[in-house]
This record gives sequence, structure tokens and C-alpha cells, in this order.
Amino acid sequence: MAKRLTFEEIIGKEFRWPQPGDDPFYIDEDGSNHAALADDDFTRFVLMFEGYRRSADFLVDKALEDWREADFLIYPILFLYRHALELNLKYIINVYGPHVGVDAIWNTHEFEELWGRFLKVLDGFGTDDPDNADQIVGGVIAQFGNVDPRSFSYRYPRDNRGNPIPLVQDRMNLEMLKDVMDGVFGYFKGTDGYLSDLANV
Repeated sequence: MAKRLTFEEIIGKEFRWPQPGDDPFYIDEDGSNHAALADDDFTRFVLMFEGYRRSADFLVDKALEDWREADFLIYPILFLYRHALELNLKYIINVYGPHVGVDAIWNTHEFEELWGRFLKVLDGFGTDDPDNADQIVGGVIAQFGNVDPRSFSYRYPRDNRGNPIPLVQDRMNLEMLKDVMDGVFGYFKGTDGYLSDLANV
């Protein structure tokens, strides 16, 4: 109790303190404030890559509304966008790769390997790229791979050996970031629809 009272004195207001019976996984009869967790892994896959992307978009909007929040939110924003990219690549590889002899890949976070396998899927279907979208998206993904090779840089200040993780840059244009990511995720949606038609999925 002393910790709570001391902290309340410091910040000058009451705040939520742990209470007996706290259960973060409590389910009540009402259900109006519940979120559903999908039973099957395919549905969960889609909800995850879309959910991470939407969460990043939401946080960008919040940061743009109130710049006092931006320096707190930039780390989850970058992590969420990166993870959404990774899941989109793994989704395309997993769903369409078997149609053209490309195995799924689950044991890496590295974009160089994922992007290479993704391109093998596209090549297997013989897709055209008249507007060079593959090259543009590949460039964006390579940038994420350069600034955060193994998905650690925006989750931890130090690596697993205790060394500080250097960041490539110290500022981000949030409006540009969101706009570019809109294009990238639009590309993945278009690719999914195109390959689905070719594979008759």
C-alpha cells in the first residue's frame, strides 16, 4: 500500500492498483465487450496480419493527433508494421507456395530469406509485374530488414547479449510511413487475390 500512496503523492492523483481477484482472462455473461479468438489457425493467420497492420495505423493516427504521444508510440508502430509485413509474406508463401513447389517457412524473421521465397512463389505462377511493384515493395521490405534485421530493434533497447541496439535513424515521418505502408499492404491484398484466382483457392 505504501508504494501506491507514495506514487499517488508524486503524480497527484489516484490510479488503478492491483486488487484481489484480478483476472485478465475473465469472461462474463454479457459478451458485448468481448473479442473473439479464432479457433482455426488459418482464420487466426488472417486476423493477425490484418490486426497488426490496423493497430499500427491506429497508433499513427493517435500520434498525429497528439504529438506528445508520438515518442512513446513510434516503437510499437514500427514493430507492428514490421510484424505485419512478416506475416503477410509468410501467409502468401504458406497458402500459395505448395501450388508451385515452394515450402512454407516458419523459423525465421529475416526478410531477405522470406522475400526470396515469396518471389519464388510469384515466379512459380508466372506473374507479370508491368508497374515494377515487386521491386518497389522489395525495396521497402529491404529497408525494414536493414533497420530491424531480426525483429529486435523496436522491441528491446539491448540485444540478448546485453549490448545496446543501435538505431539507423533518430526520426520518423509518420505520415509518410503510413502512406507507404498503405501501398505495401494494398500490394499484398492484390497479390493474394491474384494468386487465389490462379490457384483456384
